[in-house]
Amino acid sequence: MAGPAAIIREIHRLRSHAHDLQTRIDFAPKQLKAQQNAVARREEELKEAHEAVKKLKVSIHEHEVSVKSADQQIKRYEQQLNDITSKKEYDALKAEITAVKDKLGAIQDETLTAMGELEERTAQMPTLEAAVKQAKADFATFERDYQSQLDSWVQQRDAVAKQIAAEEAKLPADVRLVYDRAVKAMGADAFASVQNRICSACHTEITAQLGHNLQMQQFVMCRSCGRMLYTKDV
Repeated sequence: MAGPAAIIREIHRLRSHAHDLQTRIDFAPKQLKAQQNAVARREEELKEAHEAVKKLKVSIHEHEVSVKSADQQIKRYEQQLNDITSKKEYDALKAEITAVKDKLGAIQDETLTAMGELEERTAQMPTLEAAVKQAKADFATFERDYQSQLDSWVQQRDAVAKQIAAEEAKLPADVRLVYDRAVKAMGADAFASVQNRICSACHTEITAQLGHNLQMQQFVMCRSCGRMLYTKDV
């Protein structure tokens, strides 16, 4: 029958495995949320692109209306020039025509810029749509495997918990009391392996007698850090 030190080693192995499984279980919802956020980000990017295209089209239309209005205004002013006899009024109207033409040129430049941006954003749309489609496909794959993987980890954790309980039941009553206090105080950190008489937790050398006791599979605690010790070759 294995001595307390060998049992402690096996309990530590099982508790480390249980801790890893619980870490995966706890992290799984965060992974799911990250996948959902990835889809939401891609959808938001596509939505913003559609909104930008929509605004550009409205802006271009408004510019076209302004261009038409400016053209008509210039024609009216040019017709009025024929009826003006006063040089002062003539010069004033010519200045007004120049101002409208300058404004018209600026509007036309803005229109060309907006049309260029519209063309660029429209060309990007298929890529954004493909990104949304891919993100949804990735999420569907993750979600399909998520629950089965999570269930598997939970089942493994519960099975390991039973194995831990079975190993703990093998500990002598006096050892079990000390064991329970150490685990309650330090949890998964209540254990440490020993190699070449060095505690792996606090790196303190144990006495030759304690090292001998470990080789004899006896229950030993580190006098420096209070952890329950075992040797890897027990």
